[in-house]
Amino acid sequence: MMRKIFFACLFTALVFYKNTNAQNIEYAKSVIKELCSEQMYGRGYVNDGNKKAADFIKKEYQTSGTLFFGKDYFQEFGFQVNTFPYNVEVKLDDRELVPGEEYIVDAGCPTVSGVYDILTIDSSTIDNQLEFNDFIKRNLRNTFLVVDRIKGKKFLKQDIADQMLKNGFKARGLIFSEQEKLTWSTATEWTKYPIIYFTKGTLKRDHIKISVLVEPELMPHNTQNVIGYLKGSQFPDSFIVFSAHYDHLGMMGKWALFPGANDNASGVAMMLDILKYYSKNKPKYSIAFMAFSAEEVGLFGSYFYTEHPLFPLKNISMLINLDLMGTGDKGMTVVNATLFPKEFQDLQLINLSKNYLLTVYPRGKAQNSDHYYFSENGVKAFYFYLMGEYHFYHDVYDLPEVLTLSKYNEAFNLIVDFTNEYCLQQ
Repeated sequence: MMRKIFFACLFTALVFYKNTNAQNIEYAKSVIKELCSEQMYGRGYVNDGNKKAADFIKKEYQTSGTLFFGKDYFQEFGFQVNTFPYNVEVKLDDRELVPGEEYIVDAGCPTVSGVYDILTIDSSTIDNQLEFNDFIKRNLRNTFLVVDRIKGKKFLKQDIADQMLKNGFKARGLIFSEQEKLTWSTATEWTKYPIIYFTKGTLKRDHIKISVLVEPELMPHNTQNVIGYLKGSQFPDSFIVFSAHYDHLGMMGKWALFPGANDNASGVAMMLDILKYYSKNKPKYSIAFMAFSAEEVGLFGSYFYTEHPLFPLKNISMLINLDLMGTGDKGMTVVNATLFPKEFQDLQLINLSKNYLLTVYPRGKAQNSDHYYFSENGVKAFYFYLMGEYHFYHDVYDLPEVLTLSKYNEAFNLIVDFTNEYCLQQ
């Protein structure tokens, strides 16, 4: 009965709050625009883009009056990553292609330079004994093989096909020419051979030569998590944590920039916006803000933090990780909802009462963002991401000007309301 009374009072009080929070979206837009600017170089590991983004976040922390653990806001660590700070150029016959739009090279692509023949192979190459005998006798060191009709297909000689694909058919490189969408990633080592992906329709049947110049740099890289906190007025040793990764894919060569507006400038903007709210509405519990680096490389930043925490992990009563916060028309998904059903129910009750989002969808455990290693270490952790009609992800089109932020204010209010309710229940 008391819980019902509490929710009734809380929801009544929050009506006023919802109507006074309409301007947060303008701040979010400014943060996203800055993080996606050309000067940030895709927040990756070329041209100090990652460090410049960290410096920007640090300044926002300072402006909002956050404290830091130890000597600075930065928690430094390092790892190996493949980068593309130099030339990445591809031509089909004499036409130079547009990087990021017409092609991408594999994130682990090694150095390659030259002009090569193009050869398409299909099931008949593998399953026809005469053609297969002729094929395996060929010297393919000066050939890029088009293998769309090989990967994922079934053959009579399946073991042979799989093994040859694994070894690149001993060709100079492979081509996948039928990509509906070019989605890039990161890599910590070189692949055995170069791989190039073309958008569907770019490679024509009459193309006979491909010119490739790729100059990667596999290097150790120093980076940093950016961590600050607001000290709680009554319970300074108990923490709520908001986290968001600020890194993205950087650049592929000198021209292809991967801005990462939704992934994850939007999450950083939400986190910094929440920081501004709590800097003006002093919390009873301490609230830490953790901007993680190297999420795109394999959750390296958050893993490093859980191995080297700046305060005991047992002092975290809840972590809320924010990633892909740029839409919301189709609601919000909560990863780890099934692990923490009581807290998820509280979140749903607030959303239903205030009619913020269309739905709050439960999802189970997933190793897909920076919440993961916290929950693996016994911390209650949710990962929130918004859902909507936005299809740009890990590509050159994830831009601030096309990001809708359609339910940004509603999601912000829901998250803050949930945090306030959760803190009050401690």
